[in-house]
Amino acid sequence: MPLVGDELIGYSGGVPIVTLENIEKSFGQRVLFEHLDFWIDRGERVGLIGENGSGKTTLLRIIAGQILPDAGTRSLAKSIRLGYLPQDATFDSANSVMDEAELAFAQLHALSHRLRQIEHAMAEQSGQQLEKTLRQYQALQHEFELAGGYAWRHRLQATLQGVGLEPTTWEQNVQTLSGGQRSRLALAKLLLSEPDLLLLDEPTNHLDVSAIEWLENYLLQFSGAVLLISHDRFLLDRLATRIVWLTRRRLSSFPGNYSAFVQQREVQELSRQRAYEQQQQYIAKQQEFIRRFGAGQRARQAKGRHKRLKRLLSSDAMIEQVTAARQIHVRLHTDQRAGDRVLSVRELSKSYPGKQLWQDVHFQITRGQRVGIIGPNGSGKTTLLRVLIGQDDADAGDVQWGANLNIGYYDQRLDDFDPELTILEQVGRDRPHIKEKELRDTLAAMLFCGDDVHKPMGVLSGGERARVALAELLLDKPNVLLLDEPTNHLDIASCEALETALRGFEGTILCVSHDRYFLDKIIQRMLVLQPPKMIDFAGGYRAWLEKQNQMSASPAAPMAASSTTSRKPQPTTKPQAAAGTPRDNPYKRPFGRLSLQQLEEQIHQTEKELAECQARFADAGHFRDPSRARALQEQFQALTQKLEQLEAEYFMREA
Repeated sequence: MPLVGDELIGYSGGVPIVTLENIEKSFGQRVLFEHLDFWIDRGERVGLIGENGSGKTTLLRIIAGQILPDAGTRSLAKSIRLGYLPQDATFDSANSVMDEAELAFAQLHALSHRLRQIEHAMAEQSGQQLEKTLRQYQALQHEFELAGGYAWRHRLQATLQGVGLEPTTWEQNVQTLSGGQRSRLALAKLLLSEPDLLLLDEPTNHLDVSAIEWLENYLLQFSGAVLLISHDRFLLDRLATRIVWLTRRRLSSFPGNYSAFVQQREVQELSRQRAYEQQQQYIAKQQEFIRRFGAGQRARQAKGRHKRLKRLLSSDAMIEQVTAARQIHVRLHTDQRAGDRVLSVRELSKSYPGKQLWQDVHFQITRGQRVGIIGPNGSGKTTLLRVLIGQDDADAGDVQWGANLNIGYYDQRLDDFDPELTILEQVGRDRPHIKEKELRDTLAAMLFCGDDVHKPMGVLSGGERARVALAELLLDKPNVLLLDEPTNHLDIASCEALETALRGFEGTILCVSHDRYFLDKIIQRMLVLQPPKMIDFAGGYRAWLEKQNQMSASPAAPMAASSTTSRKPQPTTKPQAAAGTPRDNPYKRPFGRLSLQQLEEQIHQTEKELAECQARFADAGHFRDPSRARALQEQFQALTQKLEQLEAEYFMREA
């Protein structure tokens, strides 16, 4: 269940609320962290990313105080409350959903009880004693009001519905909930407790698209700090004010959202590689000098260089070579061309006792289309795929597949495996015509190399099983792909590799996904399930979202519409003058006195300074000292703001 704790006393702003210094952690021979440093300030929203198995969850648990590091210190500012959401939530009680969530208001209920006690006491008091008690009552009542004492029930119900727990589940015993429902309840309970720092481990894993959007808007308005592990790049683009990347057993920090991180990481890696090459050239020159003059007239000089080189080679000043992160390599090939008509669905209906999923559904899919299926949890997205391939029966309707089709199906449950078989035996089980070399080559592309292929399926993690399922798809060479949540168990690098392959795939794709970044990159048409109907939308995810925002009359709609766009700079779009900028009085604008030529020069200079600032992110030393790192972030943000103002002024003059 979610942890809310680590309460200390007397916090004052201006310092990090959590600081890790020189953290080390190992499990057996496997080293996760060495000399790792981290901090987070009040109000920051930090995304923690890294390869699967790099130690992200372990780091979050160290920050939460659930496990101890092997070395290093963890410091909390005073009076800070931490709230931790694990990936797999559990509850010990037999409470109803409503009663369990209401526990988040325990302190508020205690305050309410105290008010009732004082009310009863005042009924028997008079004179000065009554006046004194009344002042105490008024102070407590003010505290009660500030804590939302009269709105807690509305907040409780709105939050449960926001995370996707409908009123029909509120009286249900928590022990009867599914894993996804328990995770959503744990998230709701944590949000209602309003800690100073939210520590969230993959909070969107069990949420549908509408619940993810609700969570985004909640966190955008949350006044505390947020540290979240997520492979949801759409979420990281909307929320993150900073990205920390766990790689090479340490953290690198990048200001801005995920798109900004991608740009800055490229600069950092290039800078690091250049520094490595220069250092290697220096080492080679010193070694050559030592070899040539070690026994001659300059032997003393050579001996001195040998000592200095030895110190360098054993010091922290040695720069590691930049190596590409291990990631899957997906190449989708088809053996035959499908006919023009791939799928025709007419009058399709499906229901379960007491619940109609969809009724009289019609749609057609032609060769080469990339179609996404979205909808609330429980709307029948997976069921629709299973009906289409004949693994489940419809109540009514007709499904007709076209000619020359080789259909590949990716099942999100990943349970169609024999736990006793090895990985190699599993992928070869139904493919006797494929030689072992091709099986091994395909598994190697999924990062199963050497003796890894002899691991039994029963011991594999969810991510490893997902890669085996992808390997089977590659071996089958389908020309139609039915994918059910294909990115669920993949890290970001693997998601990107899969997206690249699917964008180049010449066949047809029908995909269920709650990964909006994935949908935005791949999908050209949307089937939106809204039981009992289905909407066939001729456009991708972003177009669908924009349409929904335009139609929505809720107060949150304008924020959602403006926030879904990545914060990555778009040079082709002319910046608009800031609200309230006096266009008619240039002397009141920040750069209104400059000529066009001066503006161009300033823009060029600021871009240069911004590039230099980004390059300094390659220096890991900046992130060993939180004050230096914050100063670098502030400089980056100030230069970015200056460039936006300069460009706004420039385009205003040109207009």
